[in-house]
Amino acid sequence: MTVEPSLTRRSTLRATTAVTGAACALALAGCAPSVSNTKAKGQAPEEIPTGGTPYEVGKIAELPVGGSAAATAGEVEVMLFRPDEATVLAYSDICTHAGCKVAPSGEDFKCPCHGSIFKGSDGTVVSGPAKAPLPRYAASIDGEWITVSV
Repeated sequence: MTVEPSLTRRSTLRATTAVTGAACALALAGCAPSVSNTKAKGQAPEEIPTGGTPYEVGKIAELPVGGSAAATAGEVEVMLFRPDEATVLAYSDICTHAGCKVAPSGEDFKCPCHGSIFKGSDGTVVSGPAKAPLPRYAASIDGEWITVSV
């Protein structure tokens, strides 16, 4: 009676190589930066409709001249910028490059995913891979409140 080995050298090497390859792939995937929490739902709208529903998003005293801030108008998250005492501007918080959420950064808005920077004064691209400006919402100062229409 002849007994054949159940595990050949070739099959052992194949299995070892497969397991090592899978382990390396998982290890490298863990090194990639995570941007899942900065990804916005959907893409930036090409055009913001006018005449939307107005929402009070914060008190004007909380946004200094030259300052930027995040706010929520209804269910829409927006970026605010106050260029002077009498004006507040509101923009989409969705980067026009890859759909990540931008964040206030001094007088600008910065995308954490690929580094695009947008001017708070007009939403245009200062630097980065984004080519299109941030879409703008209608905003006003009503007494002590900042109002944004979405």
